[in-house]
Amino acid sequence: MTGPNEYGSCHIYLRGGHRPSVTELVAAAVGGQADDHYTVRAGQMVFEIRHNPDVGLADDFIGWPFTIEAETDEPGPALVEAVSRLLKAAWNRGYDAVAACDFEDELPDLGGLPRYP
Repeated sequence: MTGPNEYGSCHIYLRGGHRPSVTELVAAAVGGQADDHYTVRAGQMVFEIRHNPDVGLADDFIGWPFTIEAETDEPGPALVEAVSRLLKAAWNRGYDAVAACDFEDELPDLGGLPRYP
């Protein structure tokens, strides 16, 4: 079982789209507002869409083009729900997405890892 302090952050690796379309996807999925710096804010949660500096260095998700760093000042189930919605929205759009966090077992498809053997 995940403790309350372990709900504070999550990294999502994503392959598909380009940075503006990924930012739009995140904002729509979590019900947030995007700024000019590819950051989405939704309540106490912040999602930063970044180019992955390790792109192409690995064959698995670690080398995918984008990372989304999700954080909250108030750890709890809200981040789990938001990351769940984000993963589903990415998959529905045809993007590949995997979440790496302490609460992967509470996410759809265990955060997505089983989708990419």
